[in-house]
Amino acid sequence: MDTPYFVDNRTAAEFAKNLTTMKKVRKINSIAFFVYLIGGILMICYSFTSLVGISWDWIPILTNQSTLMNVSFAMIIDAVIVCPLSFYLTYRASILHHSLSAMLVIALQVASFIIMIILFTKGFFERIPIAFYGKAIYAVACIITGAFNFGAVIKYHWLEEQEGFPHFNPRYEEYNEHKREREIMDPYQRRMQEIQKRAAGEMTDIGSTQDQLEKYEKVHIPSDMDSI
Repeated sequence: MDTPYFVDNRTAAEFAKNLTTMKKVRKINSIAFFVYLIGGILMICYSFTSLVGISWDWIPILTNQSTLMNVSFAMIIDAVIVCPLSFYLTYRASILHHSLSAMLVIALQVASFIIMIILFTKGFFERIPIAFYGKAIYAVACIITGAFNFGAVIKYHWLEEQEGFPHFNPRYEEYNEHKREREIMDPYQRRMQEIQKRAAGEMTDIGSTQDQLEKYEKVHIPSDMDSI
């Protein structure tokens, strides 16, 4: 009967704790991925649909008395640059567990939000303040989610160094241990089989030689040379 690879309760408890942590990390990564995906799509759609409002304000625009066009194009430029790039960095952080990407996406959202705040204080969004509020909600959600995602990536790399990663299952590790033992034993067993085959071949050669000697004795005719 094989001896179990993991027998102490402490190891099993550590496996259970790390498995719970791994599930939390995966959940946070999934939430961050979809927050940036859905939020980015909504921001891009809102930025382009804001152009519809310009069609109702064409006279002030022609007389350079309206800032609607400036706000709309500022939102579009911000959305088509920041949103896709943020989603790409979040993909690398959530799926590929890239620490630098997790840091860069937070820095990108903070920088974009600061620029929007500066424009808001200077009256840039005075005609359509809802554009700023929409951007603020998106940026704050991304920054908070990005912070959790960054922590999850750091935790993931810590889990990589723990025994049993990534399954943290005693039975799975026991199976792998037995598999490694078999891989170590297989070359030895093959060597023993070769030795046994070689020994069996030598015994066969000895047997055939003995048969030839017996056959020779049976057909041999005594002569004067034998008496000598």
